[in-house]
Amino acid sequence: MNPLSLAELIRERRSIRKFNSTPVAEELVVELLQTAVQLLPSSAGVPWRCVYAGTPESRKRLADYMLQTVSHSRLGKLIPDKMLEVFKKRFMDIPAHVVVLAGTGPDPLASERNYAAVCSILQNFQLLGWERGLGMLWDTEAMIQNEGLFQGIGMRADERFVGILHVGYYNKAPRGRKRTPAEKKWTVFQG
Repeated sequence: MNPLSLAELIRERRSIRKFNSTPVAEELVVELLQTAVQLLPSSAGVPWRCVYAGTPESRKRLADYMLQTVSHSRLGKLIPDKMLEVFKKRFMDIPAHVVVLAGTGPDPLASERNYAAVCSILQNFQLLGWERGLGMLWDTEAMIQNEGLFQGIGMRADERFVGILHVGYYNKAPRGRKRTPAEKKWTVFQG
């Protein structure tokens, strides 16, 4: 297989929602994260950390935390238990989860800069993973963001939830969706 150019890599990467059962080595995740940080020199000194769930036990515990509030909410009580079990099994079957937290800063601007730097690191991580055959889904769904999850993963008062990267190998990448041309997002300031 020929290596992709950077533009091809960016264009070809997809969010993966269906993973196969091939285990993901924790060492590979750490290696890719280290490389992702090195590709963004401006991230030096940015406070952030990851909570890794790669064993069956840790994936089960994480799934329990993610669904804790859903199952106890008014809406969750309307969802059949079987459906919640399907969601839980789906999360548990994903080979690895990386929960990412960014440190807050002394003021709102510093907090936003930290968050943006961590998001850039994660974009690099996804591209590096794709290059190695790893698919990912960056999950920020409101339904998983709950106090039970935050307490369960040990999120501190000076941290902010960035998301959970669901990580694994895949058998088939989904087709790409039509992209909006950059010109449609372009405005020339006349002021």
